[in-house]
Amino acid sequence: MAASSKDLALAIIHFLTTSVANKTVSEEFAESVDVAIDCIADAFAVDKADAPTAVDGRSLLDFVNDPARAPAHSLIDEETKDKANALKGEGNKAMAAKDFDTAIAKYTEAIGLGASYAVFLSNRAAAYSSSSQHAKAVEDAKAAIALDPGFSKAFSRLGLAEYALGNAKAAMEAYKRGLDIEGSQPSDAMKRGYETAKKRVEEELDDCISEGEVAKSSGASQDASGAGAGTGASAGGFPNLSSMFGGGGMPSLSEMMNNPQLMQAAQNLMSNPEAIQGLMNNPALQGMAKQFLGGQGGQNKPKE
Repeated sequence: MAASSKDLALAIIHFLTTSVANKTVSEEFAESVDVAIDCIADAFAVDKADAPTAVDGRSLLDFVNDPARAPAHSLIDEETKDKANALKGEGNKAMAAKDFDTAIAKYTEAIGLGASYAVFLSNRAAAYSSSSQHAKAVEDAKAAIALDPGFSKAFSRLGLAEYALGNAKAAMEAYKRGLDIEGSQPSDAMKRGYETAKKRVEEELDDCISEGEVAKSSGASQDASGAGAGTGASAGGFPNLSSMFGGGGMPSLSEMMNNPQLMQAAQNLMSNPEAIQGLMNNPALQGMAKQFLGGQGGQNKPKE
């Protein structure tokens, strides 16, 4: 069968694939369209993966809207197209050998010839990701998607690059769109990428919730401390004992037990071990304790 017929078959496949991806065809008929794509590919002995690069990357609508230009355009660029595909093949070999710099150079040379096909940009995005140039990978993947919204591999490249940049939510969304395009037969790589990104998004959400709870709890503790260190507190946050005793001398034990302010302060101290330790080291309190045990405390001693 003539090459032009195969090109047209690939253009039809490309049109149908894109129509499913951008929801031009409702999900109700998406599976039927997928079957039609497989039938066309088998009948014309073409590879569906070649659809984005067929007839110089032009869509079926280009032929319908501008039929006069279509044949000439295809013939003019045929030699360039072959050279670009050869460069792409060299880039693929370099990728297999993990020579990412060479792969980037080959893909860039092919694109420079005017072969700005989605597959070329997507391949270079993969090479950029492999060499840790993730921001450039995002740019190429998005450019590939703009050229061919139905090219699922471009979404996989975008998801990988976004995830590497720490953008888990953007990665998850990219993989989800890729899964939608692949339909009932999603690739393992797309599924793994989506699940990994989704798990990371959930972890980040849990972390945000936990941090919010800690901040709220810390704020409540500070408010409680501030309330305890308000009225009736001396320097250092300790109770102002002299104010509780009316500015007089050291009271007797019975007077202390009947003083509501002092009892409240004692309860507050018992609930705050750190405050108790600090209070025990307070020189003023130590002096008062000595006074109580010595002078004032003598009032309760039995007479000799």
